[in-house]
This record gives sequence, C-alpha cells and structure tokens, in this order.
Amino acid sequence: MDIKALAAYRHIVIQCHDVPDADAIGAGFALQSRLRSFGADPLLVYGGRAEISKPNLVMLLDALRIEISHVRSLPPETELLITVDCQRGAGNVQDFELPASAAVLVIDHHRAEIPEGQNTLIRPALASCATLVWDLIEGEDFSAAADYRVCNALCYGLFTDTNGFSELRHPLDRDLAELPYDPALIRKLNNSSVTKAELSVIAGALQRHESIENIGLFHAEPCDPNLLGFASDIAKQVVGIDSCVVYCEQPGQGLKLSIRSSAREIMADEFAAFLCRDVGSGGGNLEKAGGFLNLKRIAELASGLPADAYLRRRIRDYLSCYDHIHAENHTIDFGSFPLFRKRARPVGFARSVDIFKEKTKITVRTLEGDVDTVSGEDVHLMIGILGEVYPILREKFEKSYAAMDAPYAEALEYTPAVIDRLTGERHPILPFARACLPREEKLVRAAPLEKDTKVFGYWDPEKYFHGTRGDYLVANEGDYGDCYIVRRGIFAESYEVCAD
Repeated sequence: MDIKALAAYRHIVIQCHDVPDADAIGAGFALQSRLRSFGADPLLVYGGRAEISKPNLVMLLDALRIEISHVRSLPPETELLITVDCQRGAGNVQDFELPASAAVLVIDHHRAEIPEGQNTLIRPALASCATLVWDLIEGEDFSAAADYRVCNALCYGLFTDTNGFSELRHPLDRDLAELPYDPALIRKLNNSSVTKAELSVIAGALQRHESIENIGLFHAEPCDPNLLGFASDIAKQVVGIDSCVVYCEQPGQGLKLSIRSSAREIMADEFAAFLCRDVGSGGGNLEKAGGFLNLKRIAELASGLPADAYLRRRIRDYLSCYDHIHAENHTIDFGSFPLFRKRARPVGFARSVDIFKEKTKITVRTLEGDVDTVSGEDVHLMIGILGEVYPILREKFEKSYAAMDAPYAEALEYTPAVIDRLTGERHPILPFARACLPREEKLVRAAPLEKDTKVFGYWDPEKYFHGTRGDYLVANEGDYGDCYIVRRGIFAESYEVCAD
C-alpha cells in the first residue's frame, strides 16, 4: 500500500470505530501524521452515540495534542475514507453516507468481517492496528521513533491492546514495543485507566469463578478489555490454579480473554492460540496472553452452542489433547519411524559471534517466536526455507551442512533479527548469513503426529514446541534425544523419504 499515493486525494477522512480506544486513536493519529508529511490534511473522526470519556484517553489526547472529532456525518466533499482498527460495514463503526465517487480503504488487525479486496488491508496476526500502521508508514524518509507524539501514540495503542506489552503476538508487535517511547507518560496513562465503577467490575469477575481441573475460569461483566488483565493478574495467584482465563462478552462481537499461566506445561501464548483457533486470534508470551473468540465463527463451527460453553469445551479439550515429550528423557521408539533425507537445496546460516561478541545473551526474533541463547563460537543460527530460525551447535552444523561462499538473501515475510538481551541492541540476521547445502548424511526419523503434542527441547527446557495433528515429530538419526516438531508444510519442502 503506497501511503504517498493516498496523499494525492484532496479531502481525506480517517475514521476510528465508535467510542475509539487507544489503539484506534494511536493508529489513526500516526496515519494522519504521515499523510500530513506528504502535504495532505486528513480529518480524524469517530461516530457512535458517546464521546470519548475514559480518563486515560482524555489525558492521551491532551498530552499528545491529538485532534479527533466526534461527528454525526462526514464532509460532503470527502474523496477518500480510511477506516482504522475497524471495517466499514461492521457493527462497531458508524456507516456514514459517502459521495458515490468516494474511495474507501480499510486498515484493521481483526478477523475480516467484510469481503477482502485490493482496498482492504487486514492482518489479524498482529496484536494491534498501531503495529500495522507503523509497518505501513515507516520508511527511509520517516521514522516514528523520531517523532515523540507519533511514537508514543503508537506504543500506547499497542500497550493497551496487549495488556501492558505482555501479550505480544507477532515479531512486528515486539519490534514496535522497543521504540523509544516515554515510560513516564505511558505509566501515567496506565495508572489512570480504572474508575471506581470499573473496580467493581474487577471484583465481580473474581467472585464469579469456576475450576476446570487446574485452570481457573473467571467471568466479568461487559467491560473495557484492559480490565481483564488486572483481574487475571490477581486470579493467577490463587493456590491450586496453574493457569487462569478471565473473559467478558463484547456484545454482538464475541468474548475477550485474558490468560495467565505459572505452569511449565502451559505456555500462555500457546494456550490462547489453542482456545481461539479457527474462531478468533490469540497470543502473548509465556506467562501472559490474550485472545478473542468471534461469535459468528463460533456459530458456524458449533451451531447452537453459547460462546461461554464453547470456551469451556475448548479448555477441556486443551487439558486432554496434548502428549508431552521431554527431548532428553523419553521412551519413543524413533528407530521404528520412517527415515528421511534433508533435501539438497540451499538454506542459510549465520555464526552467532559474527553478530554479537562471544557470551552475549541474545534473543533470536523470528516469525515463530523468540528463542533465547548465548552467542559463542560453537553456536550457529540456521535459517530455514520459510524463514524459520533456530540455534544449532557448530559440530552438528558441520556434520550436516556444507557452507557456501554465496550470501543467503531469500525474501522472507519477516526478516529475523538477533537482539542483545542486556542492551537491546538489534541486528538483522540476513546481512551476516551465508548459504549452505545439507550433506547427504543429514538423516532424520520422522512421523506425523496423531495427537497435538508438546516437545520440551534441547535448547530451552522451560519452553516447548507445540505441534498439531499432521505436523511431524522429528529426531536426528543417531541422536534421538535431539527431537523437535516440524510444521507439515516445512517438512514436505525440506525432507524426502529414503530407504533404511
């Protein structure tokens, strides 16, 4: 999407959903600011019955001098309408009358509720619309980090949609969270977000609870989704509860979830993704996550089942559906699995010490998530054919791959990066990457999963890889302790069957 081309319209309106939240305001303001840098002068508006009244949002508008208007109609000369954090035609955004000649553009991060086309940009994998807009406007001639107002508007939008950065789903979300925002401002806004009436909502949620084995389920009345995070932070401390789910209805839309976990066997982000699979979206980090269950999708998949009953069923499914495998302590007979050979096609690798000096604590940021390790002469970083990145010991690398002189420069959906966990210094991997070819002796034993499975691997025993039915459980031939999950699509592209 060419933002500069949009600025050619003379009369532009950017519309947030009715009673906009911080994410809609931040995304709309950032897009308005970028269009102004090209000479346009867009209006930022919202409709609905009520004006913005939440204390933290009123403070946000004042602190960053954001001008947003509550309107009953759009200017008759409107040539381009851009809806942000919402979709024109959906139930949460007023459907204003437009001139027949006006163009409409949709920018949103929620599941599509309207037919998608060239004038819709909907990315539900992202946790906030602020992330999507930031990705759109960032360029060689513009940096959100250099604009105090834009930077803080975007970061606070992400902050509120991810419960204080605790539910970051996509690497782009994590990248935005590392912009140089003003922590004092964000803290001030965050500490002004609960009224006395909302405090009663939190108390009510903690009173309405039930236990499904070791998982606590807490029901809040319809409320600002940010309140769920406050309640779940308290609920997770109850003795006997390894994980908790606090939810509320968003009338006409679905259920908003806030999830906490203190058990090694339940990573909150993976739990959220499981609960929301096929009916919404969910994600976060190991201990904190969030999600959304869409009413329409629930009705399509489970006709007649109330949304809260569907949620309970998914929690029970989660507790019963997984096998657990600990890589260095298992009894799986990998020797009986079919033998596969790594296909002889170039992949990438980088020496960790070429990116950061030895013994630096680093995080490898990829589309699949973050992997923590320590740089060293014996640690390389492999880059797979779909951009997946994982550490590998140099000894294993040299046995399995032949390094080439050519750089590795594949076009990837998200460019993996390596981050110094102490300083925050960040480097993309690809400038340090070279191509390599698998050797013929790179053999694995593998079989498709018949049940969803969690594998606690070699590199980080506190985390696990989770695979669904049809993904592959894989172990290196000769070292069955080195086992892991490979997604079915990646496996088909990477391996070919061979005779024993």
